[in-house]
Amino acid sequence: RICTKHRPPHQPPPARLSSSRSFLRPPPPAKKMAGMIAEITPLTAFAAGGAAHWGPIDAVLDAPLVGVAPDTWWISVLGFWLTLPLSLIQGIPMGLISCVFVCGSVGTCCIPCSDRLCSAMGSVLMGRPLYMAWIWWRYFVAGLVGLVSNGASRLALFMWEWQAFGSGRWWWHGEGVWCWTYDDCVRVLKSYQIRSHAFGCVRACCPDMFPTDLLIFLPGGPGTQWEAVRNALHAQLLSPDSFNKRMEALPQLLQANWSNPMFEQLNDAALLQRMVSKCVFFMLFGKWVTDEEGDLLAGWRTNAGAFVLPRIAQRVMCNIKIRQIKKLRAASVGLVEKYGLQPVFVQMNNSLGPWKKQNVVQLCDEIVFGVGFAGIGGTSAACETVAAFLQCKMPGESPAKYIKWGSYDTAAKMVEKYKQNSEAYIKEALRMDPPVTSATNALKEETKVMLKGKERTMPAGLLNQYVVSMANRDPKVFQDPEIFNPDRENLNKAFTWNGAFGAENEASFPRICPGRSLGLGITQALMDHALRISPPSGDV
Repeated sequence: RICTKHRPPHQPPPARLSSSRSFLRPPPPAKKMAGMIAEITPLTAFAAGGAAHWGPIDAVLDAPLVGVAPDTWWISVLGFWLTLPLSLIQGIPMGLISCVFVCGSVGTCCIPCSDRLCSAMGSVLMGRPLYMAWIWWRYFVAGLVGLVSNGASRLALFMWEWQAFGSGRWWWHGEGVWCWTYDDCVRVLKSYQIRSHAFGCVRACCPDMFPTDLLIFLPGGPGTQWEAVRNALHAQLLSPDSFNKRMEALPQLLQANWSNPMFEQLNDAALLQRMVSKCVFFMLFGKWVTDEEGDLLAGWRTNAGAFVLPRIAQRVMCNIKIRQIKKLRAASVGLVEKYGLQPVFVQMNNSLGPWKKQNVVQLCDEIVFGVGFAGIGGTSAACETVAAFLQCKMPGESPAKYIKWGSYDTAAKMVEKYKQNSEAYIKEALRMDPPVTSATNALKEETKVMLKGKERTMPAGLLNQYVVSMANRDPKVFQDPEIFNPDRENLNKAFTWNGAFGAENEASFPRICPGRSLGLGITQALMDHALRISPPSGDV
């Protein structure tokens, strides 16, 4: 059962889904189903709020760009294409040969002044001037080559880079230093963190790709905008009463929409993504969208690769991905408007005090982006991983060479283990292949780091990526971390949801994922449905 102890304030208790269940109950009649959904819709409570000062979404999406580095100006894009052969000659070896990658990242003692004049680190410390743009042209090529050579797995790429830097505590990638040990991640995760417009340890494309005031970009702490938005999110979208009622209705809705589930359908990623999208939207807003709208929302998962690309890469591709994401953002806000959910965001906006938006659609875009990016995208990735594990298959983006099945080397054994304790099964699968592999904050103070045997002093404010996916594999904490074992006694110590979900000290992680119970519950409900398992009446 999902732990309900030690929740931070306003965190809704997860639905209690039994691990041993009878077959699915038949769906209720259509009239009863409609009444069930109407009963738990948030509109009644907030109808008086109206949609005053809603504003146009286009004004939000087309606002002036934020934090554009000189080396990503359009003239730099022209330079990239004119000198592409040179970038390929340098970038391809960088993505394949570890010592060359280190040289391009922080320089080498074999080339005088290369750390300041010829490396990504040197460019960052000098403010990323235009005349050093060529460094990022080859770095972009190297990143793509490195990702492909590591099986398109971000975690496998991170481990290759870590090994290139000597398998120590720190390494460099993008615009900052990366750390991975469990102790380092605990230190960061138990703090409120300094955040900025950065994602994947590079400057984020705001506001054309990411909303400017996205929750993950806001510095934390009491009395901050981050706290106000997070409290509003819990109060309006994740309240315990609504959460439990909707989770209770979810199995019947799934049965009505996916009436004849088969084990083999776990291989249908599009189906899983559609159902996740519909479940997330229902759990948060009380509306069961159509299949077409579910496919639209599934774009948050299918476009996941676009978010990690820095602005120079986006511009090299003529902003094709940015335009796709802007269209997706507008369409997602359009669903809010279609279903008359504006009063929910008016109420949220009214609770923000000094951070209240002049146009409510801006807040709507920020929240809906988080719902799509983390809620739909993250939960879809979780379902795809668990579905693959149940069949003893490697998920598409997993670090295959770092996953071993152990005692569960057949699909039959996997399914039986899932039925014994579905929560532990899901948590262990996602410990090994988490939807979110790392997160970006900044150094709070001047910090000495060891990079490839040389101690360097990094300034306060430099980006720092903490890699929770590698902390989940720290052998000092998790015995035999590469072996699948849902019976681990310390499984709740994993940082899959940006904190120790279910641990006794869960409340000490202020930025733990606010939708962790939602993601786990939906993953559990979908896997149960596919395996023909259902909670008995009254167990939700």
